[in-house]
Amino acid sequence: FWSERTPVHEAASLGQVENLQILVESGASVNAATVDNMTPLHDACIQNHPECVRVLLNAGAQVDVRTIHGSTPLCHVCASGSVESVRLLLEHGASVNPSLTALTASPLHEACIQGNPECVMLIISNGALLEAFDIHFGMPLHAACSKAHLECALQLLNAGARVNATKFHETALHHAARSGRTDLIELLVEFGGDINVRDNMGRKPIDYTLPGSPSHQCLQHYESFWSERTEVHKAAYQGQVSHLQSLIQSGASVNIVAVDSITPLHEAAIRGQTQCVRLLLDAGAQVDARNVDGSTPLCEACSAGSSECVQLLLEYGAMVNPALTSRTTSPLHEACLGGNADCVKLMIAKGASLEAYDLYNGTPLHVACSTQNLECVKVILNAALHHAAKANNVEMIELLVEFGANIYAKDKHERKPVDYTKSETPAALCLRLYESCPLSLQQLSRIRLRHLLGTRALQIITKLNLPNFIIRYLSY
Repeated sequence: FWSERTPVHEAASLGQVENLQILVESGASVNAATVDNMTPLHDACIQNHPECVRVLLNAGAQVDVRTIHGSTPLCHVCASGSVESVRLLLEHGASVNPSLTALTASPLHEACIQGNPECVMLIISNGALLEAFDIHFGMPLHAACSKAHLECALQLLNAGARVNATKFHETALHHAARSGRTDLIELLVEFGGDINVRDNMGRKPIDYTLPGSPSHQCLQHYESFWSERTEVHKAAYQGQVSHLQSLIQSGASVNIVAVDSITPLHEAAIRGQTQCVRLLLDAGAQVDARNVDGSTPLCEACSAGSSECVQLLLEYGAMVNPALTSRTTSPLHEACLGGNADCVKLMIAKGASLEAYDLYNGTPLHVACSTQNLECVKVILNAALHHAAKANNVEMIELLVEFGANIYAKDKHERKPVDYTKSETPAALCLRLYESCPLSLQQLSRIRLRHLLGTRALQIITKLNLPNFIIRYLSY
């Protein structure tokens, strides 16, 4: 195996930058591969030699070449934990989502296994799939929790990783329980981890802890927390319609609260249990009840992405713009976080404030952009165009149209933006001009490119091998 390696492999593996530079300048191939298809770039990445990585890439090394097992240099460098090398590979166009085989994990999996939160954040910010599935590790969140890497798990959850995603019915919380890390268990539960979910062996997370251990006591505490919830809470959460109906008919309170002020209606909305929501509302459940964090059932339904529950709550008079606290977001924020464009449309149609400001997330548009949900962004931009027309703000109209807002979009009253302008005002003339003179192919191309690139548009466009005036046009 070693005899088939070239001097370039050796120099890259040992971090001999000067020797590597001499070999490259003398014409030695930087893409020579061994029988297992290992290239010098793989070696430099495995051994964590950023300067060798730089020399090889500048000399034309193939950035996404795969070993016999399917691993790319980016996979190896994420496993070694070199943030500098990760940046170099990404700058040279390395794929953050190479197709997976039975023998390979994604770069994000490797970063989570290695436990470098900076690498994890860098890979995620460049578009890594949070739900990439590896046959051995499951999701990246499973990998982070199986190795007890708290910061990596936090990065994934903040980016939107599903806390209850399963691998053979096993969740991240099962892995956290095995690790014995109470802080990791607490983090997952805080993000909605289900302590009662069972894996394919029929075991709950607590079943993987030692009796009397801190992790066992932690999960016992959460189970006792659930025990304070009533049968009505549990039936609503689990979608047990018949049982809930029986409880209500027997006189059980539909407005009883747990210690965190969670009502049965909150529980049903959190899980998108539409039939249970209807039963509770018909039985007199308070539609705008707030939990200890200030969230209403409508917030929970929007977060769950259940447009049916959202519609039902709105029909029963739920407030679309409840007062915000330092711990709550608006229903529209939650809909954007959940990434459900239908929920966003429903909220806007009912008068949700586009300017509602959350201390942590900013405006709903900020949220939609940060979660890279193009459809939600489009819905908000189109609604914003109606507002700009009402305000007779020509500069805002032009900006929104240039960024892809639809001048023909209709609101809940079936009115286009131009319908909100007064005849012959600057805003009316501007919108009519766009109607009579559609956007040019040049403008449409810019919009399409920016939509495809999403939140990474500015970062990628500035690195394209194009004249500066084109880069400026595409960027702004």
